[in-house]
Amino acid sequence: MGPHRRHRDCVLRGRRRRLRLRHSSRTDPLPRQRRGRRPSRDPPCSRWRSVIRNLTRAVVLAACVVAPLVVALAVLGGIGSFATLRHLAEPWFGPQAWIVPIGIDLGILALLAWDLLMEFADLPWPVLHWIAWAFITATVILNISAAHGDPIAGLMHAAMPVLFVTVIEGIRHLIRRWVGLATGTRRERVPLSRWLLAPISSFMLWRRMVLWNVTSYPRGLQLEYLHLEAVSALHQVHGRWLWRWKAPLSERTAVRLQLAGAAFPVPQIPQQQDSDDQLIQAAQAIVARAEQRGVRLSQMDLAAQLRAQGHRIANERLRWLATAIGLRREPV
Repeated sequence: MGPHRRHRDCVLRGRRRRLRLRHSSRTDPLPRQRRGRRPSRDPPCSRWRSVIRNLTRAVVLAACVVAPLVVALAVLGGIGSFATLRHLAEPWFGPQAWIVPIGIDLGILALLAWDLLMEFADLPWPVLHWIAWAFITATVILNISAAHGDPIAGLMHAAMPVLFVTVIEGIRHLIRRWVGLATGTRRERVPLSRWLLAPISSFMLWRRMVLWNVTSYPRGLQLEYLHLEAVSALHQVHGRWLWRWKAPLSERTAVRLQLAGAAFPVPQIPQQQDSDDQLIQAAQAIVARAEQRGVRLSQMDLAAQLRAQGHRIANERLRWLATAIGLRREPV
């Protein structure tokens, strides 16, 4: 019985292997790729998303560590200036003089928090920033005046407000850079080495990036090379120094228009393919035959007849096809 059982097991394994191969050949993923799906390999955009996701986690972790420190610094600064401002407000407010330092500190915190929120939303309003700075400066001046001319005491009074302002400005700078990278509105800087080696051309490059609202440094270099190529052609024809006066206005304008076309490319409208023309002709023939029989076709009926004739059309393109042949949609 042992050899017969082993032989039967080998036969069963062979059958299973053949069935598995047939099943894998029938479920080949190639038809999925023909439908327009992306291959299994991750595209570059997914890799960038993973990098941004990891960077976001790092920023969240750093914010969880820095936020309590900023709050503690703000509280200590408010406590340090509380006694000074309350003492200065007692002649006018009396027993309620404590309202002045607390109200000023709360107002400064509200202005700074709202300013950071506006920066995060990419809707900055400089008035909030200026008013908060004015109140902080006034608070620092009042605290320094309480030192009665002692420089060390004045420095100690101004230390915590200055540290708090520096931290807030660092957070604002981070938010501006982050929002600029996310929206593509942050202008890349011209490298310092280029400024040192070629200051004049670097200034012209920076000027052109500002005037044409070019945020990418490589894109600015490309526009600069196009400009140099166009100007060199005018140099060769009209001279190096006299081309600005001898060249016709049309040629000088063409240089600027060439840069404008390169900086702001016009999106090309996709041209109608031959298959679309055949689809429209087939749909018109179907509608004409239906009108001869006195039958009113809907978009779904038209799509069904087109597919029966071997044409391929997605449901999303039915409205476009109905508009192209003048078919009205059947009221619901």
